[in-house]
Amino acid sequence: MVVNVLIKQAREIAIRVHADQTDKLNIPYLAHVEDVSKRVSHLGENYEVVGLLHDAVEDVSPDQQKSLIIEIQKLFDKDVFYAIDCMTKREPPRFEKKEDYFQEYLPRLVTSEIAKQVKIADSSHNLSKAHLIEDPDKQAKLRNKYIRVLDFLGVDGKSCERPLIYKDGSWVEK
Repeated sequence: MVVNVLIKQAREIAIRVHADQTDKLNIPYLAHVEDVSKRVSHLGENYEVVGLLHDAVEDVSPDQQKSLIIEIQKLFDKDVFYAIDCMTKREPPRFEKKEDYFQEYLPRLVTSEIAKQVKIADSSHNLSKAHLIEDPDKQAKLRNKYIRVLDFLGVDGKSCERPLIYKDGSWVEK
């Protein structure tokens, strides 16, 4: 298998950023970004790179954000940088106030086709593992949020749910 240099660099950053992180289910977070990246890989390398890095800036400590942004800007083209910037939520301390998810964040995100497609993959992934959350109220709340996001992005949110399980280090359909 031939791995593109840019994808390799993005994966190295993703590993550095997410290596010690876990999701709400205590599963290595890196498996999430790998799955999102895989879901958009058919669209091209820029989509795959953004899939790997879609949460990187907001998931590093505030004191590391500026240097990570500069690194991403130097390594990748303007479309990739813009897509990652669109996917990064505006929250303190980098920004004065937290932006509203549906009124500010998503409308900004859809200005990049790459970010939009990666967000569809990201939300579909999250929706597809919602069944694993034990608390029924929390599960319903998250499921509704992801369906609403997907509907906002122009796809039928309910049809994007394909239950996943974590097996042998990656997410697979149940």
